[in-house]
Amino acid sequence: MNPLALGLVLVSVCLHASWNLLGKQRSPSLAFFVLAMSCGALLLSPLLWLGPPLTQLPPSFWGWLAASGFCQMLYMGGLAWAYARGEVSVLYPIARALPVMLVPLVSVGFLGSRSLTHLDLFGMGLILLGALCLPLTGPRPLRLSHYVSPALGFALLAAMATTGYSLIDKHALDLMLNSGYSNMTSGANFMVLQAIMTAIWGIPTVLLLPNERCHLPKLWANERRTMLLTGFMILTTYGLILVAMTLTEEVSLVVAIRQLSIPLGVVLGVILLREKAAPIKWIGTALMLIGLWTVVIN
Repeated sequence: MNPLALGLVLVSVCLHASWNLLGKQRSPSLAFFVLAMSCGALLLSPLLWLGPPLTQLPPSFWGWLAASGFCQMLYMGGLAWAYARGEVSVLYPIARALPVMLVPLVSVGFLGSRSLTHLDLFGMGLILLGALCLPLTGPRPLRLSHYVSPALGFALLAAMATTGYSLIDKHALDLMLNSGYSNMTSGANFMVLQAIMTAIWGIPTVLLLPNERCHLPKLWANERRTMLLTGFMILTTYGLILVAMTLTEEVSLVVAIRQLSIPLGVVLGVILLREKAAPIKWIGTALMLIGLWTVVIN
C-alpha cells in the first residue's frame, strides 16, 4: 500500500475517534454537532471553487444531497443523544461497526447488489456477536436491560443513518463524476455541500427541540473554538479517506484500516474518560474488528 495513503488513513483514524471524544466531553447534543459541522463547512468552503460550477450538476443531485444531509443530521443526533446517556467505549464501536453489516444487507435486499458470500455472513456474525458483548459488564446472566436502553437505541439510530447516507452518497458522487468532476474535486465539493445541507436540516431541528435549544447560549459563549476544531476534524476525516482512495488501488484495505478507529475509541474512552474496562468489552471489540476486516477485505 502507498505509504502516503497509509499515513492519511491513520491520521483519519485518529481524527475520527478524537472528534467523537470531543463530542462526548462537551455536554453531548445535536446542537454541538450541527454548529460544529456549520463551522467546518464555513472553514472549508473555498473547496467549492474546485472543479466545474455547481450549476452544472443535474437537478436529481440536489435531491440526493438533501437526503444525505437529513441522514447525516440523524447520525449526529443519534451519536449525541447516545453519548449523553452512555459510554463512548460501548456506543462508538456499535455506531461505527453496524453500518458495515447493514450496508451490504440493504444493498442485497433492496438494491439488487451482489449476493453475500459465506465470508460476508461469517464477518457479519462476528460483528453482531461483538456488538452483543459490548454492553455487558461481566460474567453475570444476560438480561434484556443490557440491550433495551435509550443509549443503545440512539446508537442504533446513528448506525441506521450512516447506512442511509453511505448508500445515498454513492449515487450523488456518481452524478458528480458524470458531470465532469474528478474523483478529488467531487469528494472535496461533496464533503462541504453535505455539511451545509446537514446544517440546513439541523439548525431548524435544534431550534424546534427545547432540550437542544437550551444548549445554544452556552455553546456560543464557551465552545466556539472547540466547535470550529471539531467541525474541521469531522470534514477532514472524510476528506483524507477520499484522497487516500485516489492514491492506491487497494481500496478495500483503506476501508479495513479505517476500522482501527474502533479500538482507538474504546481505548480513549477507557483512559481519558475513565470508563469501565471490563474484559468482555475488549473481547467484543476484537470480535467486531475481525468481523469488519473479514467483510471489507473479502
